[in-house]
Amino acid sequence: MSSINDPVAITMIDGNPSDHPGTNTSDPKTLTRGAVLSFHNISYRETVQSGFPFCKKSHVIERLSNISGIMKPGLNAIMGPEDGSRSLSKELEKKISIAMELVTEHPILFLDDPTTDLDMRNTIDVILVLRRMSMRGWTIIFSINRAQYSIFRIFDSLTLVASGKVMYHGPAQEALEYFTSAGYKYDSHNNPADFFLDIINGGFSAILDTEEDDLDANKYKQLSRRQNQVTENLADMYAKSSLYREMRAELDQLLGEQKAGRSSALEEITCVTPFWHQLRWNISHLFKNYCGFPSVTKRQAFIMALLAVIVGTTFRVLKSDCNEVEIRAGLLFFLTVFQTITSVPAGELFMLDKNRFLHEHTSGYYRVSPYFLGKLLAELVPRRLLPSTILTVIVFSIVGVKTGVKGFFIMFFTIMMLAFSASSLPLSIGAGENAADIPTVLVTMYFFFMLFISGLSLFYTNLLQDLAWIQYFNIPHYGFTALLHNEFLGQNFCPEHNTTEVSRCQNNEICTGEEFLRDQGIDLSSWGFWKN
Repeated sequence: MSSINDPVAITMIDGNPSDHPGTNTSDPKTLTRGAVLSFHNISYRETVQSGFPFCKKSHVIERLSNISGIMKPGLNAIMGPEDGSRSLSKELEKKISIAMELVTEHPILFLDDPTTDLDMRNTIDVILVLRRMSMRGWTIIFSINRAQYSIFRIFDSLTLVASGKVMYHGPAQEALEYFTSAGYKYDSHNNPADFFLDIINGGFSAILDTEEDDLDANKYKQLSRRQNQVTENLADMYAKSSLYREMRAELDQLLGEQKAGRSSALEEITCVTPFWHQLRWNISHLFKNYCGFPSVTKRQAFIMALLAVIVGTTFRVLKSDCNEVEIRAGLLFFLTVFQTITSVPAGELFMLDKNRFLHEHTSGYYRVSPYFLGKLLAELVPRRLLPSTILTVIVFSIVGVKTGVKGFFIMFFTIMMLAFSASSLPLSIGAGENAADIPTVLVTMYFFFMLFISGLSLFYTNLLQDLAWIQYFNIPHYGFTALLHNEFLGQNFCPEHNTTEVSRCQNNEICTGEEFLRDQGIDLSSWGFWKN
């Protein structure tokens, strides 16, 4: 969003609709539509760590330093030296990424090296398409490392950046005159784009006063060490130039109009489709991604089934008439532990697609709300529903817990609510983090502590009375309490036809579920279940 203090502002301009499509894109008055992007005092610093894990050293690298400029409708090229850290994309992927940007039909188009890794034919095709779009009033801003003269000559604006500082920002066809007037020697057989890159890199072929022919290797080394000094000199030269003063005057005028409210700055990202359309396509797309790996889903289902058989068999062997209360409570506590622990990775649900979401959202593909709901419905719900269903059905079938159909569905509903509530915690904590390590550790510590308190409450009810206030912050406690209420209410563990077996049980004081619930301090009314 734009405000009077924003470093970036977007101003819409209107021209004469009857103008010919081939008019000069450098003059905003001849455009049928367009947008001017102005930016001022943009700085970016990156903290880099190096060394061993326990004795890392941090140092700050300044990537951008007080960058200001104006990008008008047309081809606005940004050139700079290669950093060597960029990997080349495939030709088809490059075309697809450009096509995805074109689909949005946004008046301002950002492209990162649109000609990289393309052959000459495809490079010319891409540039011609961008040229036609710029002639219709689009503001196209793109970075490029190398540009042949046939490509360079159609640029409307050129920005040269090195070491985070602006060396030149202005009309592309005036850049050569700007540097030659400053004393740099230009060979007419040289490509202007290569000449500019040679200058901002501190190259020896374009440095002032280097007409001597007897430069030896030592002087070449000295020239390479002077690169930083050359960069500073070029930045100072641009800051004192008439181009910079004219740009600052126009930029101050735009900022003044924005402050006075006369600028039609874009305040929000606009979308051409309604909410339900975006939600439907998000759900369809995300669910296809989830179903796109059937082997992973089958492997997960097999592991859950195997775990359910082992757990169900264990509880079945330990079950008897003397310890049925403890077995049922322990089984429900196991389900609580399973749902909470398996909810920890939910925090990575949005982290993995963060970069793609930022790109598509800022491009106007969809709003935040349909993406968020689609992500929950198409990915979170299936990931939590499948293992919970397999585990619950198999375990209760093997253990032989006698629960009615209504009670079983209420129990399953409670388990899913517990799973979604537990998943909401890592989602909320991890929403503002770039790395998943810290949120995962915090959520894991929280769940282990709360599960420890809930487990102790089964056997040491009186001991934990002083810690009763913790239950208000205990997500597993609410789910476990609701499961106990649904399972034990109305149960009779001392049937009259089995009094002989009951008499052999030592310290068997609980015969009904209500007694157990009272010992746990659980309200027996319907509200005692629904409040959890």
